[in-house]
This record gives sequence, C-alpha cells and structure tokens, in this order.
Amino acid sequence: MSEHSVHRARWGRLTTDELYGIVVLRNRVFALEQRVTAEDFDGRDRHADTEHWWFGTDTRAVGYLRLVRPAPGEPHPDGAVPPAWVIGRVATDPAHRGRGIAGRLVAAVLDEHGDEPFVLHAQEYVAGLYERHGFVRFGEPYEEAGIRHVGMHRP
Repeated sequence: MSEHSVHRARWGRLTTDELYGIVVLRNRVFALEQRVTAEDFDGRDRHADTEHWWFGTDTRAVGYLRLVRPAPGEPHPDGAVPPAWVIGRVATDPAHRGRGIAGRLVAAVLDEHGDEPFVLHAQEYVAGLYERHGFVRFGEPYEEAGIRHVGMHRP
C-alpha cells in the first residue's frame, strides 16, 4: 500500500516492515531529536493488549502512538474512574508536522475505544492537541526525560 492512512496492529500482527517503520520514527523523534536517554522499548510494546497505531504506509510511519493497558498505580485524577488505556509514545516525523497527523491518530483511537477512560502524559507544549479531543489536565506539571509533561485524562 503506497497511500498514507491510519493503521493499527498488535505485536504479533505487525510485519517486519511495519515494525521497522515504527522503530525508525520513534528513534528519529525520541532519541535523535529530543535526545531522550531513557529506554524507549520498555517491553510494553509486546504485551498482548498493546495496540500500535500509525499513519503512513505499510513500510513508513510518519505518525505513531501506542495504546497500552495501565500499569498498577497509573496516575489519574482523584475520584475518577481508573483508566482502561494509556496513550503514549506519540510521535510525528518532523517533516510531516502541522498536518494534523497526531490528531487523526488520537481521533481514530477514540473512535475505536472512546467509551473507555484514558490517561496520557503529554509533553506540555502539545497538551492543546489532546484538549481538542476532550482530555483534561490533572495534577501539577512535571519533568520526564528532561521534558515538561502534564497528566491528562478523558473519562
């Protein structure tokens, strides 16, 4: 498939070309651009419930996010229903930014799972993207991997 579109797969269904495209994008954004030194591949990519969502072709991802089940004790607002999903590792190729790719991926996830509660840990400068999709900030901003983040939830 050569046309850019939204794709999703769980670990066992990813082809080697799809996985390669995802790894290249995540490395480009998190390691090379943002200089994050924390381990990107934490084992959660391979969990049975983890969903990999990307925008691009079968061999090249220009946008990506992963959807994981929450870890025990996952932060969420006091009094709120615990999250069913955590959105993370959101990345857009620098050459494709400003085209709504991350928003399309978030919208696709919400179309599929929107009746379930979510949390995410947004880099603060892009929190508006998630607010446009009904996410609300909670807690105080914090530093993670040297980047200012804010907790967000969508009941």
